[in-house]
Amino acid sequence: MKKLIVLILFLGLTVTMSFGQGNTEKIGYVDQQFIIENLPEFKKLNQEIAIKSQQYEKILKGKFEEYQTKSAAFEKLLADKSEQTILRDKAMELENLKKSYEDFESSSMTELQNYYSKKFTPIRQKVGEAVIFAGRQQGYAFVLRMDLNPDGGDIWPVVLYARDSTSNLSRDILKNLGVDSTAASTRKTGMSQMLKQK
Repeated sequence: MKKLIVLILFLGLTVTMSFGQGNTEKIGYVDQQFIIENLPEFKKLNQEIAIKSQQYEKILKGKFEEYQTKSAAFEKLLADKSEQTILRDKAMELENLKKSYEDFESSSMTELQNYYSKKFTPIRQKVGEAVIFAGRQQGYAFVLRMDLNPDGGDIWPVVLYARDSTSNLSRDILKNLGVDSTAASTRKTGMSQMLKQK
């Protein structure tokens, strides 16, 4: 009876060990920021933001110059000891100009952030779907991120070590998105890249 129990335990252990050895999972990693930065729609979005920013800066500069000019005129009126009615009117005008400048600065920043967020969301979603597609297509059990969240807030997991670069799917995903990855910009990312340089 003891021999039968030992034999059953031995067979069970052998089956468990062989099952564990044959079931290796593929793990890949992706640099989402690299992919996003090389998408034409992201480059277009950055150009749009730059153009809008320049337009807003030009308006702000004009408002600031007008404020400086009227402020200098107000100082001259003070030095000339003008009537209080005139001084009050010019002081109120200056206060309104200052408020107009501050309001426009705040609203233009909010508008830029909202515009960026609205246009960036579908880009991020497209890349996310492409990551899932590439992972399934190539039989990966897990695909990890090598980059930090560009939107701030929570920090995405970072791969600290990658055995080799053959599991980096970033260029494959760019290809699936219709972008020539050979022309894509290169950049060093993550701790693993820093370790490889040493």
